[in-house]
Amino acid sequence: MLRYTTYKGWKALSLGNGLVESHIVPDLGGRLMQFSLQGYDYLFVNGALESLYPERVDGKQWMNFGGEKVWPAPQGWSGEGYWPGPPDHILDEGLYESNTEKGSVTLLSPVDKRTGLQIKRQLSVKPEESRINIITTFTNKSDEYIRWSVWPVCQVAVDEQAEDQSQIVCPARKDAKGDTQYKILHGLANNPQYNCDEAGNLVVTYKYIVGKVGTDSDEGWIAYVNRGSGKVLVMNFDVADGAEYPDNTSVQVWTQGEGATYSRGRVNIHKSDKKVNPPYMEMEILSPMVKLRPGESYDFKYTISACTIESGMCVKAASKYGVTVSRIHTEQMSDGLHIKGEFGFFSGGILRMVMDQETLAKNNNNRVLFETEVSPLAPAVIDIPVDESWDAQEGGQSVSFRLYNLKDDFIEEIDKIKIGK
Repeated sequence: MLRYTTYKGWKALSLGNGLVESHIVPDLGGRLMQFSLQGYDYLFVNGALESLYPERVDGKQWMNFGGEKVWPAPQGWSGEGYWPGPPDHILDEGLYESNTEKGSVTLLSPVDKRTGLQIKRQLSVKPEESRINIITTFTNKSDEYIRWSVWPVCQVAVDEQAEDQSQIVCPARKDAKGDTQYKILHGLANNPQYNCDEAGNLVVTYKYIVGKVGTDSDEGWIAYVNRGSGKVLVMNFDVADGAEYPDNTSVQVWTQGEGATYSRGRVNIHKSDKKVNPPYMEMEILSPMVKLRPGESYDFKYTISACTIESGMCVKAASKYGVTVSRIHTEQMSDGLHIKGEFGFFSGGILRMVMDQETLAKNNNNRVLFETEVSPLAPAVIDIPVDESWDAQEGGQSVSFRLYNLKDDFIEEIDKIKIGK
C-alpha cells in the first residue's frame, strides 16, 4: 500500500504491505527515513531535527537527520575523484523529485555539478515479504568520464536501555593463514567494539565509542541485531569478485559515540553528550568502482529485510531469504538425540525436514518427517527428537530442511544433515 503522509513533521510517502512499513522523505535527499516491522522501528531518526529541513547554505554544519540514504564513494578531501561530504546540499540534503507507480516509489536527485552525478532511487515492496527492494542508479550528467562507487548508508537505532546489546555482523575475508581480516578506517586502533566470531564474521558490539571499520567481504550481506529484542535487519547485495572497491572494502561499519577521529585535515572531537552526539550505528555497503562515460548509467541493487530471532542470540550467516543463528546439528539430550537449529525468515512460509532422494529410494517412509510454519515475527527454533527409525537405515539417512512459501512452492534448501552412521 502506498500513501502520502507526514512522518515526524516531514512530508513523506508511506510504502508498506501490512507486515513492514517504510517512510520515505523526498525533500531530505531522498531518504528512507524509517523502516518498521509490525511497529518495531529499526532506523535512527535524530530527535533534535524532527520536522526541520536543512539550511542549504555553503559553510553550514551538516544536519544528520538519520535514516538510509546513498552517497558517492570514495569519500575524501584531497582533490578530484573524492566526495568531500557531508555536508552536501544536493545529493545528501537535496530536494528529490518523486513519482509513484504500481506500488513503488522513484526518487530523482538534482544534478550535482561537483561529482557529475544524478542519483535515482527506486523502492518497492512485495506482499508477505518483510523487505524493501532498492535499485540505485548513478548517471553521468557531465561532459567527462567520472568514476564512483554507489554507497548506501543505513543508520540503525541502538537500544538506549542496553546499548551493548546492539551489534552489527558481517562476513570478513580471511588471509592465507585463515585469520579474519578487517581494516580500521577511523578512531581507535584497539577499539574494544571490534571482535570476530567462530564463523569468521566481524562483530561490532556498540559501546558508544566513535569509530569506523571495514572489510573485504565477499558474501554480500551485513546484519544489525538487537540482542535484547531479537530484532534483525539485513542488507543483501551482490559482490563483484576481483573488482576494485573504495578502501578495498565492500562493507563498512560506523559507530557514533565519544572519542576522536581525523578527517578534513584536522582532529575531530566527538563529545560524551548523547543530546548533541546521539548514539547510533551505520551499516554501509559499497558497489565496485565504476567508470561512466557522459550519459552512461550504472544500477546497484540491494534489499533491506527484517526478521526476528530469540533474544540474546546473534546472526552467523544470512541469505536473501533469512538468517542463520545456529546451523542444523544433532545434540544429545537427557531423552535422547535431538536435531537442533535456529533461523529467522523474511517471509511467511513452511519449513520442512525431508528425506533426500537417495534415502527416499531405499525405503517407503513418508518423505516429510517434520514441518513448521515460519514468520518474520517469530524465531524459527528447531528441536526435534530423533526417531529410532530415522537412523536405522544402513549408511545413515540424509535429510534436508527446505523452505516453502505459503502457496507451497519450494523456495530454498536451508540446511542439511546426515543422521546415523
